[in-house]
Amino acid sequence: MLFFMIALLAILVPLQQDIIYHRLQEDLREEIIILPGEFMSNFIISGFRGVAVDILWMRVDEYWHTGQHFKMLPLFRAITLIQSRFIEAWSLGGWQLIYNMSSLAPTRHEADEYIEDGIQFLQEGISKNSRIYDLYFELGWSYYHRLEDYDEAIRYFRMGTRFSHPPHLDRLIAHAYKKKGDLRAAYKEWKRCEAIFVDDEHHQGIVAKQLSDIRKELGIR
Repeated sequence: MLFFMIALLAILVPLQQDIIYHRLQEDLREEIIILPGEFMSNFIISGFRGVAVDILWMRVDEYWHTGQHFKMLPLFRAITLIQSRFIEAWSLGGWQLIYNMSSLAPTRHEADEYIEDGIQFLQEGISKNSRIYDLYFELGWSYYHRLEDYDEAIRYFRMGTRFSHPPHLDRLIAHAYKKKGDLRAAYKEWKRCEAIFVDDEHHQGIVAKQLSDIRKELGIR
């Protein structure tokens, strides 16, 4: 978090200039005020959040395509502080930390710190967007695929299923149980999957194949 805050300060002045330029160009009257003694909670005054987020997101895209990965991190923090319901910023910021930055880290300790920062970032995103499935999936997937912590993966996947969600979220719970070696629990989850999204032929086809395979492994006829 300290890294985010320090790096973020370095982008405030050029961001201010960009916003002033757009305000003049579009003849907009709203003022954006940067208060030197306060942080981003007081950064945006009036209705200029959308313009600020657009500018920051364009910077993210620029840094992404030019491989300037470290410069992206404070931008994600700035965007989510300005617009906490911008799900893609939470998702991509968490992924950048957990996958990309941890892979680029020179030591295991630094890699672990990036992963922990990414987990905390996604958890914060969930706390501010708790009634949609997206970030539960993102964090669950990070535990499932990056960390191979299947219990935590199951916990977040299942939390996501409380809200409107696609079928693959339920299937991932079954896969996670199998990955951890609990075939009975996996079978139970595949049976649950069989009873939902009954009109989705793709989902039902996958479920049928998985049930057939796991029955063979368990000796169930």
